[in-house]
Amino acid sequence: MHFLTRILILSLSATTLAAAAFAGPFDTINLEVETPLSGYEKVYIAPVEVDFGDEPIRRNTRDLRGLRPVSEADKTRKAKDLQEDLQREFGKNFELVEAPGDDVLTVKTTLTKLISTRPTIADFNSSNLGLDFRSVYLGGASYEITLREGEQLVGTIEENQTRVGSFNDGQPRVGIWQDTDRSFNRFSRQLARYVKKN
Repeated sequence: MHFLTRILILSLSATTLAAAAFAGPFDTINLEVETPLSGYEKVYIAPVEVDFGDEPIRRNTRDLRGLRPVSEADKTRKAKDLQEDLQREFGKNFELVEAPGDDVLTVKTTLTKLISTRPTIADFNSSNLGLDFRSVYLGGASYEITLREGEQLVGTIEENQTRVGSFNDGQPRVGIWQDTDRSFNRFSRQLARYVKKN
């Protein structure tokens, strides 16, 4: 192979690898300011909210539109779980504060989907015919994140992790919210790492 051709191929390969390395870790990232996120020393983790919007609830397991029902108690519990995961991960590299303010990065997270791995009480109380305690799903969650400093919008992030893993990944999937909790852990690490390195 000609020497210049070989150099060109190596150069293109390096460019491709560099582009892949700098691809964002989330589905969408929109930053509104040029200030680096890593410049913040203080972070406020706002209370996690749950908002499924107008997406229809799935009443039949064969109906793939919409979500299975989620009780208000489960929404509250899972929002608290995610809040704790976010605080733990951000607390490793930032000073966590109790309120938003100047020079403080506010991280506001909204859960837009929650899918359990095993049937919940809400599932059994719905009209899901043929559902039993042995039913297993690929669960997970979807997220919308707003980053602010005071009233200034810093950026928004969206991430969909509603099917965590696969049925061939060796996970026993015995917990009702097992895949969702795995998604919470992964997402919290990804978000804290992204803010620290960007």
